[in-house]
Amino acid sequence: MGFGESALALRAKTDERAREELISRQEKNILRIVSLAKHGYATKSDDEWSIALYAFSRAIDTYSPGKGAFVPYAEMLIKRSLIDEHRAATKRAQELSFSPSAFEGELDEGESNPVLAVVVEKSVRAADTTLRDEILAANALLKQFGFGFYELTDSSPGRDSTRKTCLLAVESVLESQIALDQLMRTHQLPVKWLIEQRAIPKKLLERYRKYIIATIIICAGEFPALQGYIRGGRETS
Repeated sequence: MGFGESALALRAKTDERAREELISRQEKNILRIVSLAKHGYATKSDDEWSIALYAFSRAIDTYSPGKGAFVPYAEMLIKRSLIDEHRAATKRAQELSFSPSAFEGELDEGESNPVLAVVVEKSVRAADTTLRDEILAANALLKQFGFGFYELTDSSPGRDSTRKTCLLAVESVLESQIALDQLMRTHQLPVKWLIEQRAIPKKLLERYRKYIIATIIICAGEFPALQGYIRGGRETS
């Protein structure tokens, strides 16, 4: 399918019929991506559909063979557009009194993370349910690992050095498909692998297991709003 779609995409730049045919052929795939972003069933009446369709059309206009197969390229642009819109909508609707950088503050070890607590509290009351829906979806996934999203308020690292070590563990798993697959298959953090590969203390991995797993799940999944709150910490580590 990749070669056929790519050739059709090149024709669609200047041929309106080819553009319509390509959109028709990829309609189900576009809706699939929108459904993943919404964590629920999507239709062409959703606002996200319009955003995704615009991104798909932009993919046609900017596509060239040097960018690889067309479908993966289009999917990337659609996902980016949906993520950007979710983040913008979340910022408008939540009106949170802090920025993602607040996660980088110092706390005494074992003290509840007040920023995460506010995220949870305000998401429940928000008019825009984007963040709330993501929390519910993340909570359902985390239950498979033996804990829930709301437990993270008491399981997050306080000290900056501890947080950076936890995020090193997160990045290590995300960068290794084998380690990530093991985590998803066994629902267990690959502690032995992290100790051997990154020399991360076993005691720290066990103490902050929930935080590390939750961050991995959020970063690896379709959780653009939640990812916004941890992006600053990952990029500065």
